[in-house]
Amino acid sequence: MGSLLFTKFVVVISMLLVSVRAGCPFTATYGFGDSSSVVNHLASAFHLPSPKPYLQKDKAYGVNFAAPEATALNSSFFETREIKQSSSNNTLDGQLEQFMTYLDTICSTHHGCVKKLKHAVFLVGEFGANDYSNALFQGKHLEEVDYYVTPVVKSIKDAVKNLIKAGAVNLVVPGILPLGCLPSYLTMFHHDDPMSYDSKKCLRSFNTFAMLHNDHLQQALADLRVEYPHVQIVYASYYKAFTALLHNHDLLGFEKGSLTKACCGTGGLYNFDATKMCGSEVFQFALIRQSKFTGMETI
Repeated sequence: MGSLLFTKFVVVISMLLVSVRAGCPFTATYGFGDSSSVVNHLASAFHLPSPKPYLQKDKAYGVNFAAPEATALNSSFFETREIKQSSSNNTLDGQLEQFMTYLDTICSTHHGCVKKLKHAVFLVGEFGANDYSNALFQGKHLEEVDYYVTPVVKSIKDAVKNLIKAGAVNLVVPGILPLGCLPSYLTMFHHDDPMSYDSKKCLRSFNTFAMLHNDHLQQALADLRVEYPHVQIVYASYYKAFTALLHNHDLLGFEKGSLTKACCGTGGLYNFDATKMCGSEVFQFALIRQSKFTGMETI
């Protein structure tokens, strides 16, 4: 699905860790996922410079391994199901491999790595939405994609476990957004039956699916907390944060009627066109107006 604009509700993540903001002990942030914006805002919340992309120098304050359209599952999973990917390199495993390579440059022993990472915050995700969207937008039925949740969540859980084994002790793991409220889903899966939509005009079935993923992920994180009681693992609910925006749009300054529209597009019910995505030159004007919208699609 590509990077989504989380600027309006990334504050939720920092609020989850508000107990440590006073006299903040964190010295670095490490980001994994498909968007750099969230980890940058998280770093800002802790009064730290944004982490540098993996290939850049000067990584004193952490590293951002995020890559556009990153998936939790590897390319082989999609290939066997005849699902095309924009890039086979943008995977959670690939980002984790980059982290391990980077780790070898800053510490040579496990004890040394633990010491280096004990004051770092790791943002692992969001992962999963791109996996599901790749399949759904290419014609896979929701009933089939339901079965993807288990391997997707396992991939996220395994990655978190590997980071903990490497020395991470402060991790934030986000769930996915209410997919049925996104302009891309509302456009591509438009339905004439009003019962397909909830009170916020979002597609019920896709929001139910998003909750299924989030429930499985929260259970996986609960299991990890039992296994690693010394580690702080925070679940960040993008779902609740986004729905809070929908419920309180007037107080937050969003335009009425824009709640499920992309901030750039060519018109239509949801201002979304899969062939003309946000970020293209024709939509540069949208950057001026994006603060009035909740959705920015860059598939």
